[in-house]
Amino acid sequence: MHRDKIEEALSKALSLLEEAVSMMTAKVGNGKALEDALWAASAETEYVVFLLALGLGERPEDVSTKRSSTAKQSMELDDALTSAKEFLRSAKARVEGDRFEESYEAAWSARNLLLKAQELLKKKLGKARK
Repeated sequence: MHRDKIEEALSKALSLLEEAVSMMTAKVGNGKALEDALWAASAETEYVVFLLALGLGERPEDVSTKRSSTAKQSMELDDALTSAKEFLRSAKARVEGDRFEESYEAAWSARNLLLKAQELLKKKLGKARK
């Protein structure tokens, strides 16, 4: 297992997500900066899921069919970001406790929520630009 790489990517994803939440909360910066921070957090989270899957012996094609989405259709952007942050914190704590399968589940849930958040942000920015 690539524990050091997983912990580093989780820390980076959390930091980027905190940055995105701060931008949104303070309403500073432009939509592009928020999109970029959210995309980068999503990319780091995807990397975590990949590393954990490798360590657990998961095949990429098995992942999407086995795991259900935690992203509800009626979720708001701030709720999605807050929940994703909590799942990433949980994933990090579980890696630190050598509970890699549980970390994988939490990271997968965060991944789904971040994808939903990107979709919600795109809609929100699309409406704002009109």
